[in-house]
Amino acid sequence: MAQEVRGVIAPGKDEPVRVETIVVPDPGPGEAVVQVQACGVCHTDLHYKQGGINDEFPFLLGHEAAGVVESVGEGVTDVAPGDFVILNWRAVCGNCRACLRGRPWYCFNTHNAKQKMTLAATGQELSPALGIGAFADKTLVAAGQCTKVDPAVSPAVAGLLGCGVMA
Repeated sequence: MAQEVRGVIAPGKDEPVRVETIVVPDPGPGEAVVQVQACGVCHTDLHYKQGGINDEFPFLLGHEAAGVVESVGEGVTDVAPGDFVILNWRAVCGNCRACLRGRPWYCFNTHNAKQKMTLAATGQELSPALGIGAFADKTLVAAGQCTKVDPAVSPAVAGLLGCGVMA
């Protein structure tokens, strides 16, 4: 059943961000819902707010995150509910020539969740920052965007691996 949670939205170019109630759908095939435990603030979020990435407002900001997988959709086998994960803005396909050669860093067929999170008040679709949208209590991502990590690691530290360290 879809869930309503809080999320930080950039409603329009250079407009102030605000906390809104958003709807996170149940995960579909190849997707996962993650309960966000920590999310860093990255300069990229400012670029989204300023319209410097694209103009697909409203944006659900945040992408440098760690959390616990709450549920997974059909066909997901790499992560399971209860797994502690970092969220990656590049979910490699696993099937292209580069991936099959063991060089996923060359994959250009990355993907995000197919379903959209929406504003609860209006039903308007949200554009999650870098396909993640982790300035929220929970988020919907492609399962390939989840990388299991040692649960002993602090979520605030682990989240940095999803962007700050990678970039």
